[in-house]
Amino acid sequence: MYSVTSYVLKIASRCNLNCSYCYMYNMGDQTYLKQPKFMALETVQAFADKLKSYCNSAGIEFVQIIFHGGEPLLAKPSYFEECVAIFRNTIPEVEYVFTIQTNGVTLDKNWYELLLKLKISIGISIDGPKKYHDEYRVFHNGKGSYNQVAKAIQLGKQYNLRGLLLVVNINIPVADLYAEMKALDVNSLNLLLPDGHYDQAPFGLDMNRWGDKDYTPYADWFIKLYKIWKEDKDRPSIYFFETLVKMIMGQEGIGNQLMGRKTNGVVVVESDGSVEVVDSLRACFEGITRNDINVHKNDLEDLFEDDTFQLYYRAHDEVAEQCLNCPVYDICGGGFLGHRYSEEKGFDNPTMYCKDMVRLIAFIQNDILQSLPEASVAELGIEPLVYDEIIQSFDEENEIKIDPKIQAKLQSYQKALHV
Repeated sequence: MYSVTSYVLKIASRCNLNCSYCYMYNMGDQTYLKQPKFMALETVQAFADKLKSYCNSAGIEFVQIIFHGGEPLLAKPSYFEECVAIFRNTIPEVEYVFTIQTNGVTLDKNWYELLLKLKISIGISIDGPKKYHDEYRVFHNGKGSYNQVAKAIQLGKQYNLRGLLLVVNINIPVADLYAEMKALDVNSLNLLLPDGHYDQAPFGLDMNRWGDKDYTPYADWFIKLYKIWKEDKDRPSIYFFETLVKMIMGQEGIGNQLMGRKTNGVVVVESDGSVEVVDSLRACFEGITRNDINVHKNDLEDLFEDDTFQLYYRAHDEVAEQCLNCPVYDICGGGFLGHRYSEEKGFDNPTMYCKDMVRLIAFIQNDILQSLPEASVAELGIEPLVYDEIIQSFDEENEIKIDPKIQAKLQSYQKALHV
């Protein structure tokens, strides 16, 4: 039985911003145009009914509901009151965590008070200092959104602002970004690698240096940030770093779709009730997440028979052969599935951030070892990592061979098979 506890509800399929890197609107997939602008409450109820059935049969006692979009705050305040009531009344025996991920531009005192009353925690997306944020996170008229977002963040200190979400932009000087986060008095920050793959590189990469073994711009950026963050006695929580540190220190049962070896228990429900695998995979090619499963006519378990969902769910176990032989595989987990895509080989690749992750993990692991007493290092049984040796090993014969059936599954997503 698959264990799925996190559900992303696309309650609004449109957005009041037009971010240049958005996987939904600006990376080739136009299927959102066929979706209702808002999820009807009847659809929310249908989903809650199917969720109740699944939770009862699978013994699920904890559920996270993430209100998402588009921009979820395009919905009316009363909509959220009714949504929360539907879930609590339909499945009262389940423990809920309600979260909303918003661009923050309309987040005011009234919204904060409502979401606090409904116990919906809030995450706001930001792209760093004003100069950089306003370059990418713009309104449809081209004007930047920083001023509105910064105002919402400042206001959030009085309410239930959970933290900020930032898509990494390696063009932002690390010191400037950290100073901005400190000025905004951010308590919690989560970092995301930009969506992209082997045929669509994210912004900031020099494709002329793509094959250079020493070209690791994202690792270089992360390492600079890690050093500043580590030295700050009053540092904010940065989930990306904290997760890496915990995994390096041997903590089990943690990770996410970007790193680690956990299964990916996240499901997306579109505004028409369609039930799909995580939608950021759409950056690979149009329609990759689409199927015929809908809460109005299907059980949630029907998604578990979908090939793409199965691949995503086990993405950290079903990886390219190079990953199986990599000494940091248990921490990296092969990376996010979407970052492994190429038209030529489907998902039969390491993450496009492979070298960056190797360098970053090696740096943090070695940094931790250097800070510990020799006895503690011996007890952990962790050896220092040498980046050059790991990268060189990728050109050697692999001891662990990939299961031919898994390789065929990964390669079944080649573009030639989907056009």
